[in-house]
Amino acid sequence: MTDASDRDPTASATRCWLGFAGFYTCSFAVLGVYMQFLPVWLHEVQGFGTEDIAIILSAQTISRTLAGPFWSHRVDRSGNARRVLIWLSAGGAGAFALFALSQTLVTAWCVAFVFGCLYPPMHPIADAAAVRAAGRFGFSFGRLRVMGSGSFLVIILLAGSYLEQNGTHHVYGMLLVALAMTACAAWFVPRDRLHVPQLKSERTPWWQVFRSKSFVVLTISAALIQGSHATFYQQSTLHWNAHGIDKSMAAMLWAEGVLAEIVLLFFAKHTLEKLRPTTLLLLGGSGAIVRWIVVGSTTSLPWLFATNWLHALSFAATYLGAIRAVERRVPENQRATAQGVLGAAQAGGGMVFCGLVGGFTFKLYQGHAFYFMAGFAAIGVMLALWLRRLR
Repeated sequence: MTDASDRDPTASATRCWLGFAGFYTCSFAVLGVYMQFLPVWLHEVQGFGTEDIAIILSAQTISRTLAGPFWSHRVDRSGNARRVLIWLSAGGAGAFALFALSQTLVTAWCVAFVFGCLYPPMHPIADAAAVRAAGRFGFSFGRLRVMGSGSFLVIILLAGSYLEQNGTHHVYGMLLVALAMTACAAWFVPRDRLHVPQLKSERTPWWQVFRSKSFVVLTISAALIQGSHATFYQQSTLHWNAHGIDKSMAAMLWAEGVLAEIVLLFFAKHTLEKLRPTTLLLLGGSGAIVRWIVVGSTTSLPWLFATNWLHALSFAATYLGAIRAVERRVPENQRATAQGVLGAAQAGGGMVFCGLVGGFTFKLYQGHAFYFMAGFAAIGVMLALWLRRLR
């Protein structure tokens, strides 16, 4: 049986869009607070040193890389993204709550590992479901994804101001509230199945996606282009501070990059979404090459503000291109798995590899380390050209 909204395509599309929009808004609010302020809370409130914090946060990177493909494969087997998102968001909130009881490095690392197994894998699953819904109902996935980027930017600004006045100890409570809201928002994600659930005899292991040469090339290309951002995320503020750019100005540069991402995603339906996925990857990689060469060559604010708009290409165009490529090159009953593997490769493998190279080269060459990141992006571009030739 169907309800009234199912018989009314407009009402059904609106309900679908709002369901995903609410989930993106809440889940990216978590990311904003977690990425920017959790390290500060771990240091100032929990008493961990900077090296301990790096070890603790590495646990999440490791676990999301391992668990992401597993959960995405579960979605492909059941065809029900909403159910998995509900369990992961609720489990992530419960796991994070244990941080308050983690007074030692070992216990904090274990909590971060469990949290990484549950919370980060939600995003590729949501992306796969949202892209399918956008194709079905005709709305722009880019504009839907803007809700996440906008939430990320707003929460950083609001949380930063609030914490400045009221103290870092509020970070824990803010994250618990945001995580609880995400768990509630998951209930409103559309019930629509991604596909007919796989029969037991039809089930294939998650690594089956690697039998496709084009998927392997896509994964490495996107991982290198996105991974080339690692040195920027880890070392840019330190690099700028050493050259007389204070933290408030560095925050403005970061905010500008997110704003560029929002602008591109908002107008993507009439521009980038009409391009071939490999064209988007080529634009993203080329933008990254130019961006990292400039960042490695100068600390002049006019140049930095001008080139920071290239985040719209280096991140957003690469992100859209990779998602679109999966939609075109991977069978429907393997797409959630493919998105999970792709997400693990980009945010896990690519970031870790490029981050390690960036950290080592930054220690030796300072800002010139960004040239190595431009090199990784260039390899990503060459792989995207190869992908263009593969069927």
